[in-house]
Amino acid sequence: MRFLKNFRRLIFGVVVLLGLDFQMADALAQWHLFYRTGLQTMERGDWSRAIESFQQAIRVKARDSKKIRATGVMFIEYFPHREMGICYFHLGNLERAKQELTLSLAQEPSDRARNFLGRINRGERAADPPEASPNPLPLATTPPRTEPPASTLIGERLSIAVLPFESKGIGGALGQIDLLDKLVTGFVGINRFKVIERAQLEKILEEQKLGMSGIIDASTAAQIGKGIGVDGVVCGSITQGGNAVTIDARLIDTETAAIITAKDAYSNGLSLQNLSQMISDLAARFKTDLPLVNGYVISVQGEKVTVDLGHKNGIKKGMKCHVYREGAPIVHPVTGEVLGKNIDELCEVQITDVFDAYALATITKPKSGTPAVRDKVITK
Repeated sequence: MRFLKNFRRLIFGVVVLLGLDFQMADALAQWHLFYRTGLQTMERGDWSRAIESFQQAIRVKARDSKKIRATGVMFIEYFPHREMGICYFHLGNLERAKQELTLSLAQEPSDRARNFLGRINRGERAADPPEASPNPLPLATTPPRTEPPASTLIGERLSIAVLPFESKGIGGALGQIDLLDKLVTGFVGINRFKVIERAQLEKILEEQKLGMSGIIDASTAAQIGKGIGVDGVVCGSITQGGNAVTIDARLIDTETAAIITAKDAYSNGLSLQNLSQMISDLAARFKTDLPLVNGYVISVQGEKVTVDLGHKNGIKKGMKCHVYREGAPIVHPVTGEVLGKNIDELCEVQITDVFDAYALATITKPKSGTPAVRDKVITK
């Protein structure tokens, strides 16, 4: 009888241990999906649920990293503590936000973590409205500017060409799916860039005898973009390893061949739905990384211009801005309603050095005049 009881206990213990192993195996397989879910939930502004997803990922992978293996040959950026800190910031829990951001910086320093920690140290709060000031120049403590409404956009948006992506390990898995068409559609859909038509792109590639292989280095990509007359080119690769699929993309400046920004997206399977979601995520990350923001000129020395936009506004080296001056109001001759203001586009500048609250830029395209202090700027 005692033997039977002991045997039952042994069987029960084995079942419990196997159950824990299965749960652990499932967590190990899902951690990067929890992280991705957290990022997607953040984009919707659901900060509490995003925190829950990041906490699930941290239970398995607790350290922030610029490059971590997700599955097979797929590597991703992994900053759950940083992103969780940003979520706490938006929820108003500044103490917890500070803890998570500090931990992230200790594990893997990043500009994004430094920027938000700096905002907290300056006493900023996500819900605080901008304070009125008699000084027409925004102060360094002014909360980051949001994307301007369409009515205030000045000049053309940043023009880009999406080049063919290199395929690695895909074979015929894409079938009849035209990856380039999907990429172009994805970047057009976010309404952030002026995207060159595919027909014009193919004409240039044919003229330069480059074909549509997608195997193009940064220098050649910049040369192609310059020939088309765009500000930047998007190129990269799509890779499959096992069931995992990743798209890596980078935006290259056509003048300098420097990478302005690089993003990736991934999925656990290659299907039309998964591919569309990956491209949608990828394009959205480019839009988030290159925000449309307004600012002011705060200093001019020859061809050098200083603007009051910096890291905290999402400004990066290589970004371009329109500099303009507002003139007399446009008044309706019958109703007397002020319809807007006359706009004088002075020049285009490119960011060369970025600091927390300001950035240095160089005039690249003179237009109607010379910029002066208190003229306005908007990212291109």
